[in-house]
Amino acid sequence: MIVAAPDFWIIFKIGFIFILIILALRLKLSLGLSLILSALFLVPLFGIDYVELFRNILRTVFEPDPKTGSFITVELMLILYLIGLLESVMRTAGVFDRMIGSAGHLLRDPRKVAVFFPVLLGVLPSAGGARFSAPMVGEALKGSYMKSSKKAFANYWFRHIWEPILPLYPGLLLASAITGVAISSFVSCQWPLVVFMLVTGWFVSFNKVPKPADMPKDGNSFKQHILSILEGTLPVLFIAAAVLLNNRLFIPALLAVIITLQISYRIELRLFPALLKKALSVEILLLIFGVMYFKNMLDISGAIGQLNFYFLFAKVSPLLIVFALPFIAGLLTGVVQAYVGIAFPLILPFLAQGTGYNIPMLSFAFISGYAGVLLSPVHLCYVLSCGYFEVEIIEGYPYLFLLVPFLPAMAFCLALLKHSAL
Repeated sequence: MIVAAPDFWIIFKIGFIFILIILALRLKLSLGLSLILSALFLVPLFGIDYVELFRNILRTVFEPDPKTGSFITVELMLILYLIGLLESVMRTAGVFDRMIGSAGHLLRDPRKVAVFFPVLLGVLPSAGGARFSAPMVGEALKGSYMKSSKKAFANYWFRHIWEPILPLYPGLLLASAITGVAISSFVSCQWPLVVFMLVTGWFVSFNKVPKPADMPKDGNSFKQHILSILEGTLPVLFIAAAVLLNNRLFIPALLAVIITLQISYRIELRLFPALLKKALSVEILLLIFGVMYFKNMLDISGAIGQLNFYFLFAKVSPLLIVFALPFIAGLLTGVVQAYVGIAFPLILPFLAQGTGYNIPMLSFAFISGYAGVLLSPVHLCYVLSCGYFEVEIIEGYPYLFLLVPFLPAMAFCLALLKHSAL
């Protein structure tokens, strides 16, 4: 049987697309527009019919997801709009001020307060979840000498420390489902990385940043401070619980919380037009469309499948394949479950061990993809975090480049240690 040779230019094609995205960002184009323009070049590079450019517009906006039946792009736009509206309502009602004040009273150090909220809200596996914690980080560090790029990094980094070990995240669930390996096995290999992310994230975020003055104490009781923190976190936890019950409850839960807060705090209806306008961001709408349009064009091009085939055909080192396929898929998509679904079925033959799989090396593959996701310019949380603190996408990369390479390196070292211990 004759096997067709792969496209040996695939590496250069994908590299060219990434260079285009970086150049567009350097020219101060928004990420959404940069992705749309880069998607146009997929047509000649991969021999796609030009009609697909227009079909993909309709597909991106109006075609429901075949698995869930939901209109992902429109729903994501609405979710992020409602998150912005929820923030405006809570800010108008003074919830953030009271919550930050109480956390400051209990923790005293504004840096600890700034870490506390993204770590706390990081247990919620919601799309663009960094947008929830960004205002709290901003409030806690208001008046500090910390650069906005570091604030964006801190919010993004601490928001994502739980994903390698928390079963609430779909990526870990999908990895377990595909491999048949228990989630606890992944967690036992990956928990040291959470400690590493917490410790090193603190050092990179606050190194050479003068310690802000301790947040003031007040006359309120310990109970009152706990209630103030719950006042701000319970609405978010309610939304998270609803999403865990059913993803389709995300929008109804957001609406229910917004309406309840409006009634509870008696926010005057005359203020709502301004709140509605403030929550609307054309740039975020364009960003969501750009990310989904680029992702769909990437799927149509078959680029990731061709890349996988190239690595297999070229007989690249199995270790390199186990690292590179998840990493590149994560970098291209910015979504954990995407690299798991794309790369894991292809790398499993290289990780077979007896009747099962080499679990430490499976963990290495998972963390390699996770490193790609953290570095992805289309990772929604990263883009939203940079957008909130009004910094360019590239400004956060120096901090990410300091830490992210250590994640797969640590996972590989842990795999070697576990292997030698057998």
